[in-house]
Amino acid sequence: MLIIFGLLLAVFPGASPVMAGNGNPPMTIRYSRGFDFQRRGNCTLVNVKQPWPGAEKVFRYLLKPHGEPTPEDCADCQVVEVPVHRVVALSPTYLGFLERLGVIDRLVGFSNPALVNNRTVRAAAAAGRLVAVGQGGALRVEKVLALEPELIFTYATGGFRDLHPKLLEAGLKVAVCGEYVESHPLGRAEWIKFIALFFGCEDRAEKIFAEIEKSYLDLAGLTYEVTHRPTVITNIPRHGHWGISGGNSFVSRFIADAGGDYVWKDIKRNGAVPMAVELAFARGCEADYWFNTGIWKSLDEARRADPRFHDFKALEEGRLYNNNRRVNAAGGNDFWESGIIRPDLILADMIRILHPELLPGHQLVYYRKLQ
Repeated sequence: MLIIFGLLLAVFPGASPVMAGNGNPPMTIRYSRGFDFQRRGNCTLVNVKQPWPGAEKVFRYLLKPHGEPTPEDCADCQVVEVPVHRVVALSPTYLGFLERLGVIDRLVGFSNPALVNNRTVRAAAAAGRLVAVGQGGALRVEKVLALEPELIFTYATGGFRDLHPKLLEAGLKVAVCGEYVESHPLGRAEWIKFIALFFGCEDRAEKIFAEIEKSYLDLAGLTYEVTHRPTVITNIPRHGHWGISGGNSFVSRFIADAGGDYVWKDIKRNGAVPMAVELAFARGCEADYWFNTGIWKSLDEARRADPRFHDFKALEEGRLYNNNRRVNAAGGNDFWESGIIRPDLILADMIRILHPELLPGHQLVYYRKLQ
């Protein structure tokens, strides 16, 4: 066992083995670079190292069983008694984690349930068991306080619109998640282990993630030896610039693992990178495929957006694909909900599009072809 985990640490130098609370084999962080954790007796010390791109701040949490004394050297940590039973989530990206862990019934508040695709959450909201607390600048802190949550899951960007300072000031416990910063699709999915720590179900999280990891790697293995890799561009221009996904982003990794050649893979940045529209036109007009086309619902919409798009090979040949196959009436997109914990299904979609001969029986789950 020690040899196995030594090899894991050699392959994934950021790995952090931690014994599961029930004595199961160590839970290891293999892809995520945004958080780590260590056992401190009966407690667990959790560090969120990349809460947003370029962040210098580290959020530290001490998770301790109810009634357990707090270690003296953790004065700078936010102390959370675990397992938690009443939580609020301020982003749909956490709902897939909660559902797969079997703790979604502990959700008592959510930013906007109308945007949710998860049936359990929608039913709870309809029955009055789940309260809409608002989002962004419209967050109703008094509603959150009335729910008496033991923990709030939220995200941050490092800007003045971040909600965690206001919530902390109100005396609430807040876990800042940074799954969106990860550069590997499996790194994003691995945040299920971060969520699991607060509910005491690390062994369940490890099992779930291992299944997803195997599925993803098996699919990626299908494209290792493909000789033709179609070129791919992503996103659309808005407000005078083209916000592309950098070459170190999870989007770039998806395309590479799906057997594609990402046009902007040489821009070694993570997350969104603003690019001059003219430069994006020049580099992207010969791409074979166009993914993640934003608000466009048809090829005609793409043509009307800018006359220069008529010269784009992907548009001319009708190879535009958007990740909005599962969008509800209110505009909530399941790609950013259940898709976070199912990168294997997203990858299967992309392989089916780029190399249909490799997955002839796969029906698209998150993507659809624009007509």
